[in-house]
Amino acid sequence: MKGRFFRFVLFGLFALALAGLSIAQEETPGVTADTIKLGSFIAQSGPVAPIGIPVVHGAQTWYNFINDQWGGIYGRKIEFIALDDGFNPANTVAVVKKLVEEEKVFAIVNPLGTITYQAVFDYLREQGVPVVSPHGNAVFMCQPTVHTAFSIQPNNIAFGRTLAQYAVLRLMAKKIGIAYVQDAFGTELNYYVSDELQKRGVTPVATVSYPGTETSFSSYVLQLQQAGAEAVILLGYLADAAAILREAETLGYKPKWLGTNTITPVLYQLAGEAAEGLIAEGFATDPSTPYHPEAYLFTMLLNRYFPGEVPSGYSEIAYIGAQMVTDALVQAGPDLTREKFIAALETFKDWEHGLTPPISFSPEDHCGIEALWLFELRGGGAAFLEEWDWTQH
Repeated sequence: MKGRFFRFVLFGLFALALAGLSIAQEETPGVTADTIKLGSFIAQSGPVAPIGIPVVHGAQTWYNFINDQWGGIYGRKIEFIALDDGFNPANTVAVVKKLVEEEKVFAIVNPLGTITYQAVFDYLREQGVPVVSPHGNAVFMCQPTVHTAFSIQPNNIAFGRTLAQYAVLRLMAKKIGIAYVQDAFGTELNYYVSDELQKRGVTPVATVSYPGTETSFSSYVLQLQQAGAEAVILLGYLADAAAILREAETLGYKPKWLGTNTITPVLYQLAGEAAEGLIAEGFATDPSTPYHPEAYLFTMLLNRYFPGEVPSGYSEIAYIGAQMVTDALVQAGPDLTREKFIAALETFKDWEHGLTPPISFSPEDHCGIEALWLFELRGGGAAFLEEWDWTQH
């Protein structure tokens, strides 16, 4: 699905005429003659704020650009209301009810978090509110398919099975270890990694789990070392991955490390040279990639609206999600309803914007990206290895 900017040119030429068009919108929440109101719950205070604030800024960047460059969508300016839930599910419930029942938003877009989304998932479905591009990988976000819910990010099935397949098929590892954090994220990933390995006839030589509050990883690393794991799949977050790598370096243990999308080149800042050679999954272009037109546009626009902000994967994914929202709003037409918006999303086939693998939806499948990009941490950065579609292996 190409030609996004071409479509913008077309509807931009007719924006003034359409702005004066009187369209009855009494039955469409959040839509007036001159406004489309979009809502979100995103932590902007507390420990998750360093993620949430870039998410807000990435999404707001694109919505601002559409408002400033094109006058909105068919003459309607986008109003993006991102309320702070502090990454607390109890707060999320109150925030979402405010957005739906008081603000009467058209849709929830770019929301942040698995546990927060889970707290309001059923409510939003019952209210018929479209949800587009949540920031999270949990399987429930798109499987089973819910009519109103659309994910862009790959889910933990893709992340888990890809890691297992790559360890077996590319690294040819015979002795594989797993280390995972004991929360919903780590446990779900471990299930799909372990299940895929079993399908390949491989039994992990060691599987260690640790609480999310753990600060000492020596015993876990020692178990992996003593089991002789030649490849270790890390299913956790940056801080614990860095602690594991540092401990392994102290012990002189040097397996091939693999990690999911929570691990980025920032790992070098936490683990130093111990991060070198780790293979990680991802699904978005590094915003700093030179000579990349879409990465350049993103970086330029982010700097325009939020001067001095360093582009990150968090802001970039929010920006991409916002692009998808506006494309669907354009395709839904000037007589906007939630059902037309949903129907538009369900026609997206190999939707391209240059920053992720193609994204496809259908009435039966709202999961978005299936293929992942694999990178190896080298020299303080990430070197692209290959694209991997777990459904084809």
